[in-house]
Amino acid sequence: MTVTNLFTYIGLVALLLTVLRYFLQGYKKVILSFLQNFVGTLFIFSGFVKAVDPMGTSIKMHEYFEAMKIEFFNPISTPLTVAMLVAELTLGVALLTGFKPKITTSLLLLLNVFFLLLTGYTYLSGYEPNNAFFFVSISAFALICFGAIIEHDKARLWTLALGFLIVVVTLGLMRYTTSLFTHPFDITKMKVTDCGCFGDFIKLKPWETFYKDIILTIMAFILALRYAFIKPAVSSITRNTLTYTMLAGSFFFCLYNFVWSEPVIDFRPYAIGSDLNKNRIAARPEKRDMVFVYKNKATGVNKQFTMADMSNPNSELMKNSDGWEFKERKDIILDEGIPARISNLYIHDQNNDDITDSLLHDPNYTLMVVAPHLEDTHDEVFRNKLNPLALECDKAHIKFFAVSASDAEAFRHKNQTAYPFYMADETPLKTMMRSNPGLILLKNGVVVNKWHYKHLPTFAELNEKYFSKK
Repeated sequence: MTVTNLFTYIGLVALLLTVLRYFLQGYKKVILSFLQNFVGTLFIFSGFVKAVDPMGTSIKMHEYFEAMKIEFFNPISTPLTVAMLVAELTLGVALLTGFKPKITTSLLLLLNVFFLLLTGYTYLSGYEPNNAFFFVSISAFALICFGAIIEHDKARLWTLALGFLIVVVTLGLMRYTTSLFTHPFDITKMKVTDCGCFGDFIKLKPWETFYKDIILTIMAFILALRYAFIKPAVSSITRNTLTYTMLAGSFFFCLYNFVWSEPVIDFRPYAIGSDLNKNRIAARPEKRDMVFVYKNKATGVNKQFTMADMSNPNSELMKNSDGWEFKERKDIILDEGIPARISNLYIHDQNNDDITDSLLHDPNYTLMVVAPHLEDTHDEVFRNKLNPLALECDKAHIKFFAVSASDAEAFRHKNQTAYPFYMADETPLKTMMRSNPGLILLKNGVVVNKWHYKHLPTFAELNEKYFSKK
């Protein structure tokens, strides 16, 4: 799935809804109706694919906070994430149904501008924006916030237009001036390489996300200016019921997917049924070529030469080697390839030996406890559920172990865990499980099943369903 395909599918849904309204309700402002349906449907889709895994979005927010040097927001990243997802889903339904058009379109515009500045910063981090960029961005956002609450239509129009113009000009300057940036664009300096706009369902490049948000912000801007012409698609009772139901339902849906259970739909490379060994191999390896940069002594022009040029006596360089001055050697990417879905999983023991392959190639059933941070885990779950389960597994010769990013020595002594604890980076562990701790059943590297700590199975249940049939 690409962003082009996604926009095509959303566009077809929006077109169908527009045609239905035209023939069933006689609503003739088809362009406005199409924008209303397109933005509403996209917001619902975008909110849903993230709401199935709010913790994934919360982790992504940490990357943004770190990139923007506002890590003090990390402790409240999860509440902020849930609020954002509830807003996306609720506003999507409100726009589709025609619920309070002025309030809905104003909030949609604010949310879109926020996303635009956020993804714009993600892209612009390759330029290392200076304080002027932040000052202009915050000022523009404040101006749009003020314009959204103005009652007088003409004043509202000019205020929103001015704020939006400042945003566009600010972001548009990136390729034409260094007044807001400290150096030319360098992709290696980008702090966040995946926006997380659609969770793990679609991975977009920062520039793809940035251009997508420009288009959506323009659509939201038009809707905010023309809110008076947006007519309700359903009756007052229906649109109120749908909007408020989505408000409450999306909140509890988000909580369910990390407080009470693992995500109901799993797009991660560690989903049930995934072969972790295959996911650690690139689908198509990256292709690079080594090039050598030489400066022509006569013209002062730099030119790249490949390995083939270096060994070819008839090449421009070799024919007149004295006329060139070597500058540098570098690699160029010929084909980005398709990288492995899992590239950062390395499990090691207390001797710092990599044991990832041996664990993932075990042909028998193995149980792996995942606890990214032991200081934040639930000790009683280890004492009351996991320890007894590990004891039964040991009697049945079923391998049972735990993996954490924390030093486990004190924790093991405190909670009397007799099974081995191994180490791994917190990033893949948080990706594996959204609960801390969580339990994964593996067989030859395939994820057979996984459980939130609130729904851990007993040994009898595991034996009846899996072990007795091996």
